[in-house]
Amino acid sequence: MSLKDTPIHQSYADGDVIITEGIMSNNAYVVLKGSVRITKKIDKKIVSVGTLKEGDVFGEMGLISQSVRSANISAIGDVTVGVIDKETFEGVMDNLPEDLKPIILSLVERLKITTQLLTRIGLELETTRNKINSYTLKEKE
Repeated sequence: MSLKDTPIHQSYADGDVIITEGIMSNNAYVVLKGSVRITKKIDKKIVSVGTLKEGDVFGEMGLISQSVRSANISAIGDVTVGVIDKETFEGVMDNLPEDLKPIILSLVERLKITTQLLTRIGLELETTRNKINSYTLKEKE
């Protein structure tokens, strides 16, 4: 089964939240139409992590590792997603050779660490940008 062939589809309007950071969920999603924004809350600030477009998958970490959501996902414009539920995913996983399962779990863990690092870098970039802007404003005065 292809991820794009998922039987369940959900539609969202601009700004609708699809996934909320910190919430447990058993679903992954594939963007069928439109694009979504990934944000993460760090030290009471919302940091933009990236954007996903048609064909991209999100929510897979919670589905595979049964962990809480690591970021917020919201619709940019009108969005349609295909939903991959836990039962469907486990059916696919059961058909994989045993050797591949640890590799997939390792990739998920590495992705989680990379997302955390990118979020910290985004926060540092925003802080640096604000400092530069404040110095620039002072020089103009």
